[in-house]
Amino acid sequence: MSDLPPPKRDSSSILSSQEQTLRLARSRHIDGMLTKNSDSTFEQRASARLATEQATRQRNLETIMVMASRQCGESAAGGDVDPDWLTRFLQLAEEISSVPMQQLWGQILALEIATPGSFSVRALVTLKEMTQRDAQLFQRLCALSCAYVGNDERRLLIGIFKGSTLLSRARVSRLGLGKYRLPYNALLQLFELGLLHKGELESGALPADGLELEFTNQRWRLRSRQSNTKLLYYRLTPVANELAQLLRDVPPEEYQQDLQVLLAQGMQLEVAMLAPPIATDGSEEKGG
Repeated sequence: MSDLPPPKRDSSSILSSQEQTLRLARSRHIDGMLTKNSDSTFEQRASARLATEQATRQRNLETIMVMASRQCGESAAGGDVDPDWLTRFLQLAEEISSVPMQQLWGQILALEIATPGSFSVRALVTLKEMTQRDAQLFQRLCALSCAYVGNDERRLLIGIFKGSTLLSRARVSRLGLGKYRLPYNALLQLFELGLLHKGELESGALPADGLELEFTNQRWRLRSRQSNTKLLYYRLTPVANELAQLLRDVPPEEYQQDLQVLLAQGMQLEVAMLAPPIATDGSEEKGG
């Protein structure tokens, strides 16, 4: 096989596609036929590649362990971590090279050590399949979501349904989530990842004494102005609820303000501020 022609260069420092291909091949020790590397055999290059991959996996795991240790601090462990769970964790985590994703895996291990059983293997597999972009979408979802007080299941509120009365027709009002960087194609991706249940849901009638919702930074009490007013929402899956423990971002102020205006069409609303969330290293998290 002849050598590839030398790649064309321009005045910028951006690599050509051929240069990038060669760089990737060299980094993984699979460049032998590209460069006519006659100084080594296929077997030798295969051994070098496997050794590099093993070293990378070891570095990934040790980095994640350092991150987990920092987040654990001096807090008491909740018991022994299930050995089968830990084996599966290590098998999955060794492939994680992105620093932001390694931080999430370190946080999972820290929480699992503090409270064994916090994360299922299914949640680990789901996280492993997520790209950094997927994780950013999930982070936005978690920031916008809330939970009924006394229930850990999180929901993404999107609108309100007002039933018909003697003087008015039934009416549905919805927020456009694209305004908060969660357009419909992002929802489709979250459906595909198994983090959000497909299909918009409708709550039952609100209790007579009202319903309390809790966001990261606020607690709302809702009371219906009429009996046939209901909430519209998407529901996070059980796996998403597990992984949501990792993310405690404050919702965008604009989203909460718009949602309050929308809900006020059919409900009375009381808002109470909550203490800022505490990061796992003991410092207060910043809203975004």
